[in-house]
Amino acid sequence: PLATAAFSTRPSSSSSTLLGRTASLFWAGSNEEVLSSTPKHRRQYHPNRIRRQHNPRDHQLHRHHQITTMSEGNSGERGTNRHKMKILGVCGGIGSGKSTACQLMVDSLGCAACIDADKLAHVVYEPGSRALEEIISEFGKDILDDSNDSQIDRKKLGAIVFNDSKSMSKLEQIVWPHVRDKIEERIEEVTRENQLQDTSNNGNIIIVEAALLLETNWDDLLDGLWVVRSLPSVATQRLRENRGLTEEEALIRIRAQEKRRGIGNSGGDDCDDGGISDNLLNEVENGVVTAVITNDGTLEDLEKSLEKALYDPTSFKR
Repeated sequence: PLATAAFSTRPSSSSSTLLGRTASLFWAGSNEEVLSSTPKHRRQYHPNRIRRQHNPRDHQLHRHHQITTMSEGNSGERGTNRHKMKILGVCGGIGSGKSTACQLMVDSLGCAACIDADKLAHVVYEPGSRALEEIISEFGKDILDDSNDSQIDRKKLGAIVFNDSKSMSKLEQIVWPHVRDKIEERIEEVTRENQLQDTSNNGNIIIVEAALLLETNWDDLLDGLWVVRSLPSVATQRLRENRGLTEEEALIRIRAQEKRRGIGNSGGDDCDDGGISDNLLNEVENGVVTAVITNDGTLEDLEKSLEKALYDPTSFKR
């Protein structure tokens, strides 16, 4: 079901914690750097925090996402219940641990829900969907499953788009608008569900997870955008241990993302400033990225760093 496949919400007090279920999925941890608008030749970095200078253009460029719901009062008159939720976007490359970070923020740090946009991208081109028709029209019927011509063979489609950036761009232009519609539907659902709940302690934060979030131009939807990144050597090791890839296979996938915003911006193992590239530093200074989580350590370290960022007002645009 769609809700099961793509969304997660806060567990009840009796629910099991994330640590027991995901410790084997990723090595996770975090060291955050201080970023400012200081000229590059004068930049200094602190090992435990990341900050960005307030950008006065934020209020002009980014609209705060507010969900308004209507409810019936006891008198039968229709009343308005304005319930603000913060929408936090989280992106990162393969092996970075962004999914683990998102799940930690829901299961351990009290965020309301996580909406997995990458999983929704698969849902929107299921049999009978409008997106499926558009994809077939663009790429032809050769991408259909040999045993079921009503659905796409993802390996066939992947062989096309992962080897041709123009084809990948065409696929994204088809899929992303449909994904955004699904995301907004889910945001409204979570907002309604949280009307009568305590939204303190991060309970008013809905997470939208997507690898390519920086390229969607959804700035009007997001109140903050975080990049989870790790060194290529660490990501490679995770992919080998947790997905059974060879080192060569892992590196191919990592390198395929090198030019994507928010994914390939992490620099190499020998890069200065802990592997954070100038491109990513510029995204922070321009107010596009509001926090960078460097995930090269333990799961406990990652949780601590996420908690610090959640309570740091500079990690959000407003």
